Amino acid sequence: MLTELTKPISTDDGPAGGHQDVSDRAREAVGESKQEVATALAEALSALASLRQEIVDLHAAVEELRPQPDTAAEPAGAEVSPEHRDLLKTAARVSSASLLCHRDIWEFITAHTGRHPHFRVPPQVAGEGEERIRVALSGRSLIALLISLHSIKHTASDGDGDQELAATLYERIEESLTDLTPSGQPVSITLDDRTAPGAPTAESRNEGDDEPETPGTPQASTEQEDTDPGQEADSFTP
Repeated sequence: MLTELTKPISTDDGPAGGHQDVSDRAREAVGESKQEVATALAEALSALASLRQEIVDLHAAVEELRPQPDTAAEPAGAEVSPEHRDLLKTAARVSSASLLCHRDIWEFITAHTGRHPHFRVPPQVAGEGEERIRVALSGRSLIALLISLHSIKHTASDGDGDQELAATLYERIEESLTDLTPSGQPVSITLDDRTAPGAPTAESRNEGDDEPETPGTPQASTEQEDTDPGQEADSFTP
């Protein structure tokens, strides 16, 4: 466009012809500019429409991957008792519960409860030493955990460990949710049972076996008592 505007003006037709030529070229350049802008705008709108369609497709794909409530429901074999429903209602009253357990127990929980629609992974998992962790679970996540544990208790195979872990966790949560009040201490769920104070441990028993005999205990002497040399001489007969 600039090339057209800066081309030398022919003076064959005089000043009037030169001005007319400039006007014609200017109008032509403006027309070309408008066409270029219109083309660029159309391309931008087309790209925007394609981007919107990609966003819609991506959203649909995410929704397909999201677990549906009916897929996460308990199997038909897990009977929902009135006591279980009451426990879920109690868990719904909890704002936040602190869970202290071993990392392996937490892995078991997330593996079996992570896909439940009510479970939310805590944003922070704090280490407590000795391979223990502490997390904060909402009442909604507690409901998901109780539902999953209840299902495992009734559907897992006997003796595979899952049923025993689920039953222990379920009972410990149930114990922590008894006698809730609007005011008081936050709910705390602890799976960290230890040996009672003063109880002998395996190490102490082994150390006791290696201890020497108590000082002061008389020991049998195998040596003969010392005798007087004179007495020995008197008893000697040539």
